[in-house]
Amino acid sequence: MFGLPSRNVVFTCAYTQHFPPSFRLSANRMRPFRSLHQSIKPISQHAMRAGLAQHARHQGKATSPLCLTAFSGRNADSEFAGGGSSIPQPQASNAGSSSTNTSMDAPTTASSNGASSGQQADQQQQHSSSAISDLQGQVSKLSELVTNQARMLEEQVKDLEHARSLIDMHAVTNTLSTSAPTQTIKAGWHKDIKPFEVQRSAIGDRRYLGGYDARFHSTNKGATPRDHRILPRRIILVRHAESEGNIDNFAYTYVPDPQVPLTLRGLQQAEQAGKKIKQAMDSDGVPYNLFFYTSPYKRSRQTHDSVSSCFAPNQLKGVQEEVQLREQDFGNFQDAEGKQREKAERLRFGRFFYRFPNGESGADVYDRMTIFEDHMIRDINAGRFRDNTSLVLLTHGLALRVFLMRWFHWTVDQFMNVYNPPNAEPLILERVPETTEARTGGPVAWIHTKALYRLTEESKQVIQGCTDEMCSTSHAPSGAHDVHDGGI
Repeated sequence: MFGLPSRNVVFTCAYTQHFPPSFRLSANRMRPFRSLHQSIKPISQHAMRAGLAQHARHQGKATSPLCLTAFSGRNADSEFAGGGSSIPQPQASNAGSSSTNTSMDAPTTASSNGASSGQQADQQQQHSSSAISDLQGQVSKLSELVTNQARMLEEQVKDLEHARSLIDMHAVTNTLSTSAPTQTIKAGWHKDIKPFEVQRSAIGDRRYLGGYDARFHSTNKGATPRDHRILPRRIILVRHAESEGNIDNFAYTYVPDPQVPLTLRGLQQAEQAGKKIKQAMDSDGVPYNLFFYTSPYKRSRQTHDSVSSCFAPNQLKGVQEEVQLREQDFGNFQDAEGKQREKAERLRFGRFFYRFPNGESGADVYDRMTIFEDHMIRDINAGRFRDNTSLVLLTHGLALRVFLMRWFHWTVDQFMNVYNPPNAEPLILERVPETTEARTGGPVAWIHTKALYRLTEESKQVIQGCTDEMCSTSHAPSGAHDVHDGGI
């Protein structure tokens, strides 16, 4: 590389041997390296001069400073990308013959200086060898740098090509109308591209691509996804199984309410509840997942353990403990006689608004349940429970009723007419079919996520005092025609 150096040869080896053919043939791709070329130009010129001097000494000839200057001037401004003229080779020209004859006619006194000239030549050779070694190291580092930059350029080219393909895809999908369920396949349509996938890309909604889209973590207009398959198939409410407090109120006088456990019968009830939920989920005949919300109270957590044991591990998407699902606080350790007086006083004051000393009222539970439902709906709308995931809420009697009150917008009077469901008896809210209220062209603009769920007929029979009107939320503005009549 350095026997007879040429700047074009050096840069060809250092910069182009690592590029693919597409990069070698395009000078435009090399423009980012021209500043690098200008910064190392003095190094390459020094290497050329040293190499030429070494070659001349190898041939036993002196090198004229004028020759080196002329050589440097001829190559100083050549183009960066290879292909220029190489360094001229020493030739037997008239000038060369003349200089040879002149050296032969020189006086014999020149031999007296031969020894000193030989020492100088040796020193110059050692200096040149050291300089060449340094330059080799620098060029090796530059070569590694260029190789890394070439690799980065290749990756950027791939990214640009991928982005260009997405832009082309988006341009095609913008021609589709989301209001029409069927479209004629246009010319140039790729047979492997499914129309529903194209609509997902056109809408720009990450939820339709299987992702979590925080832009829709809201209950504002437009948050409810048009494609309801993102929403949970079912929302299942379960009151904890039978606990020690359900059969002996005196237990609350010496056991903290959050630590009251299930009875043996309650453990069996919880297992039966899991089997009932499994039967309802299996009835669809498609794969499904479950996500659990549970009260932190021991009896609720024990109920969760028994219910979840009825399902395969790959069907359990997760469990989240929610303090807002806890039972109404009746006030620390409960004095049996004092609690009886307070409950009698509650009947005279009003069960919903009466606040127990050191405890809560029904209205207090309503407030915290509002916060819980708001956050749960945000997660639902953002696509957290996609992939045919259903929710299971393990809570308490009054908290369950307040959940339904907030969900279906019951009045206080309606709430007062509803009683706690039995222990460990699932209440199922099912998403309405997309062929009815949620059908294309239906009242989508008015549908809130909560309005897309109804209590099943079996669940209506379980919870006493809940009428048909109370088990669903109005899905259209007052006075609008029924969707089944085709008025909307």
